[in-house]
Amino acid sequence: MKRVIILKFIGFIILNFTGIMANSQNKIPAGQLFNEMKKMRQVLHNSPEYSHKEEQTAQILLGYLEPTKPDYLHKNIGGYGVVAGYKGKGNGPSVMFRCEMDAIKTEMGFEHLCGHDGHMAILLGLSQIVSGNRDFDGTVWLLFQPAEEIGEGASMMAKELKELGIKFDYAFALHNHPGYPLNSIIIHEGVYAAGSVGMEIRFKGSPSHAAYPEQAVSPYNAIVSTADYMKSLNTYKESFKDFILGTVVNITLGEINYGVTPGEGYLRMTLRSFADEDLDKLCSMMERFAKAKGEEDKLEVTIAYFDRFPATVNDNSANSMVEAAAKSAGLEIIYAKEPTRGSDDFCFFAFDSLSSFFDIGNGTDGEDIHRSGYKFSDQIMETALNIYRTMIYNFKKPSYD
Repeated sequence: MKRVIILKFIGFIILNFTGIMANSQNKIPAGQLFNEMKKMRQVLHNSPEYSHKEEQTAQILLGYLEPTKPDYLHKNIGGYGVVAGYKGKGNGPSVMFRCEMDAIKTEMGFEHLCGHDGHMAILLGLSQIVSGNRDFDGTVWLLFQPAEEIGEGASMMAKELKELGIKFDYAFALHNHPGYPLNSIIIHEGVYAAGSVGMEIRFKGSPSHAAYPEQAVSPYNAIVSTADYMKSLNTYKESFKDFILGTVVNITLGEINYGVTPGEGYLRMTLRSFADEDLDKLCSMMERFAKAKGEEDKLEVTIAYFDRFPATVNDNSANSMVEAAAKSAGLEIIYAKEPTRGSDDFCFFAFDSLSSFFDIGNGTDGEDIHRSGYKFSDQIMETALNIYRTMIYNFKKPSYD
């Protein structure tokens, strides 16, 4: 019953949205579109779904996008992903704008505590603009990505889009950033986000009775020594081109049994760097050390990797388009001093496109993302919409065949 009520409410909002932009060109009607975007964000906010579970979210998006009559509309890409394409009047490049669909898992269930509801509403507003006014060159693609929080959606979408023959000459994405002045634009020159990988090292010996630990081949010393070695590398800058960091995220040693000396254990770490070659080197150094310790302590060593993210690297020409649009709007531009330490799977779209991932200040008050007190600032949506609109209509891009 609740689902039916939500979908009926969504339908009402969609009808209002479509009517608002029916006769508009590329200028946002004063306050009207923004107000409807706030309502749509609230609907999305109240319908949070976790990674790979975004079925209702996709239906909400499709219910809104279909009336805008995109030239291309692809569903269930990389899971529940949605991609809408709008052809302009002139020949030109394909330009993609990406947002995320999933919520995060909390003690309260699933919640939009990262601002993905707002990011989706931005692209929904943009769909009205490019649908109502096709006086631009090339094709504008709006990409709604599932499973961003667990880092799986982008690679899956990129693979399926390639199979469909869809490629993007330019790719853009944004994220709200608490702690920066509201509506300021944060530009990262070069690397936006670190590359990272989860590394699991299994040390296997043999157990014994807890009363006779000397009879065991214990992995304890190897685990502690390997973790300490990783920690030492965090300060050993001479071996790397740029920032690297290793973090122990889990150690498992045997089971909870007070009568057994464990013979098997796991060390799990996240390794990250701003340069992909540094990450490869860091992994190799950790592998060599772990295997040497295993041989020394007569342990079998097995290594596995999980959740590999290459570094997300911005292109200068794509960045310049964001900068020009921000300057034309009189917005404060802040140039980041260093890349973001966290990883983002937008990197899988950036491989084959001229890309820019930038941030918009969410205000200096309030909690950070993923925290219970976090609140998305609705004003960001209007700012972001104007930046994207200006990039589409006002700046000349290189032509592509």
